[in-house]
Amino acid sequence: MLHTEDGLTLAATLRRPDRPSPPGIILVHRYGADRASWDAFAETLRQAGFMTIAPDLRGHGTSATGGDGKPLDFKNVQAGFGGWSAALADLRAAGAALVEAGANPKNLAVIGEELGASLALKHALAAPSMQAVVMLSPGLDLYGLNVEDDIRKLKDCPALLVTCDNEAYSASSATTLKAAAPAYSEIQHYACASLGTDLFAFHPNAMNQIVDWLRPILDPKPNN
Repeated sequence: MLHTEDGLTLAATLRRPDRPSPPGIILVHRYGADRASWDAFAETLRQAGFMTIAPDLRGHGTSATGGDGKPLDFKNVQAGFGGWSAALADLRAAGAALVEAGANPKNLAVIGEELGASLALKHALAAPSMQAVVMLSPGLDLYGLNVEDDIRKLKDCPALLVTCDNEAYSASSATTLKAAAPAYSEIQHYACASLGTDLFAFHPNAMNQIVDWLRPILDPKPNN
């Protein structure tokens, strides 16, 4: 369980590789999903030597009550003070939990899908410990989170944009974000119309291609 600075208790799944001080990755699901959407990819990352943590964002999955025990659904999170920006506290709690669990604090990254991609970019901008950000099915302006100006401020943090060519909004958003990024950025295109982690059902090779992109940045030691 994660405890946020604003008093929420969130469910999360932590996966540890069999090696000391591994790189750590926060996995951030999309609007309306939950942490289970990352299960297959998180296992691929674990086998590749990465520690991962996938929280249920506030109002999602089993993180559906506030600190006062009252129901916390998608709509009242979005309507509340700070809107979905308040969920950045969820990512800060997840990052702290990774380090507490033994992840290397100098080798951290964040990966998000759709809403989670917007939060991932904002977290990477605010947290200098993030060495990379991966955005699956990004959008320029989702649920009140505009990220084009954010990526213009991203320094010393490579960005990978992953999109399906037939998912028009995320494909065009990825192109705009890559053009705006001052740091190194790359787009991986796939022939499908899937959103976020649904891509992996049609292109399972995408999981290893993301791992290959991350490896030289986070420099995991090979498993023995």
